Amino acid sequence: MRKTLSVIGMILALITIAYSFWGMGDTGRFFGYEMDIWMYRLIWLALFGVILNGYLQERKNS
Repeated sequence: MRKTLSVIGMILALITIAYSFWGMGDTGRFFGYEMDIWMYRLIWLALFGVILNGYLQERKNS
């Protein structure tokens, strides 16, 4: 179950990053705060990395 949620989280992060290239302007909103679009993408990329690391650790343990 936890692996499934990790995969869903990674897909969501990738979709958000991809959408930021086509659908957004110069700023992005993260938890209600407007920020530079590159900082927004970097935060989502970091979240993707954290989720991926947890997924790989979980997969290694099972």
